[in-house]
Amino acid sequence: MRRNKPNEFIHTCQEIGQAFGFRPNDISDIAKTNSHLVVLDSQCIDCDKIHICHNRTQFNQLKLGSWRCDLCWKALSKRTIQAQPLLEKPVEKESLKEEQKQAFLEYINSYRTTQLTEIPSITTLSEADRLLLAATIESLGTEDLKTTISLDDIQSLPLSPFFWLDEHILQHLFELNLLLLVPEDSFEYININEEQELEIDYQQATFEFAYDTDDLNKIMIAAKSKKDIHALVADNQFRICCKNIQLGECLNYLTTRSRLNNLDPSITEKFLSLFRSCLAENSVSVMHYVIYRAVEMATKSSQTLDATQKHPSSSIYSNIERVFGQISTGVCRRHNSFRDDSHPQSAMTKLFFDYVFGMEDCGFYYTLDELFNPYKS
Repeated sequence: MRRNKPNEFIHTCQEIGQAFGFRPNDISDIAKTNSHLVVLDSQCIDCDKIHICHNRTQFNQLKLGSWRCDLCWKALSKRTIQAQPLLEKPVEKESLKEEQKQAFLEYINSYRTTQLTEIPSITTLSEADRLLLAATIESLGTEDLKTTISLDDIQSLPLSPFFWLDEHILQHLFELNLLLLVPEDSFEYININEEQELEIDYQQATFEFAYDTDDLNKIMIAAKSKKDIHALVADNQFRICCKNIQLGECLNYLTTRSRLNNLDPSITEKFLSLFRSCLAENSVSVMHYVIYRAVEMATKSSQTLDATQKHPSSSIYSNIERVFGQISTGVCRRHNSFRDDSHPQSAMTKLFFDYVFGMEDCGFYYTLDELFNPYKS
């Protein structure tokens, strides 16, 4: 939030551009290409190497106190293998491993064959599913629109505001057979559980689009064209997607603000319920202010001599409840925040809000009722 900078040494892209004769967009592009985040409070549990994050997904999934660098992971794996009794001959073990891989690939190829016979017609897709597919194409589609990149490889346009929503979208489209398995490319990120069900690491796996390039282009054009807003507002799936987007915006901001202040609140069902209640009355813009206030209050309490680290993090929930109550009862007025560069619009946010309602970043500055009510029957 630009209006309440905790540090006078933090500057916007516009301020830096004015100082050095660049456009704000040039500064933003330079930062995206060359910058990374050094997380001083996250060190390898084996060698104390400082953790470096190169994108938003890595930072959101950061777990303080349990990270291990790549070199130490390899060393640990090597020690584990050496500790196992080597009863089989090396040649026999390699042969068994290759047989298991081939059997695994046969299963995945069989699954893919089934997918190919059950690809739904574009005309049967719901409008919400078309928008989800369009957002995936926009964010993860490769240059030739044949396959996706992985969520871990996103550099510019996020799929959704929060990583768990990213995974939910890919799983949903995969189950609809709109995203197809690419066995060889994602072999390491797929597992078969005891119930013979596929378990996929959606953060690292890549997929092939079920439709050809022409159809994907048509889906993209339709997603950015005028729609029957009355029908969309009446569609429960569309409303649920919009709610999840706004919830993800809040969770993303809560996560980053907390970690910047060395706090780590637990995201529970109770927490999600509180956010849903707040978003029923306040926009995401106002909720960013509420979260900012709540985290600052928790940070101050962590500076007291008798406070433990667990208590300040857990107090964020009650702090949000308190600030929300003050706004609801009129004790303090609603403060609108501005979207900052570290929380950019996602592909899903643009397609479900901006292109539908014809207003820039309206999902951030308006509640769902404010957007939906004018189009209800």
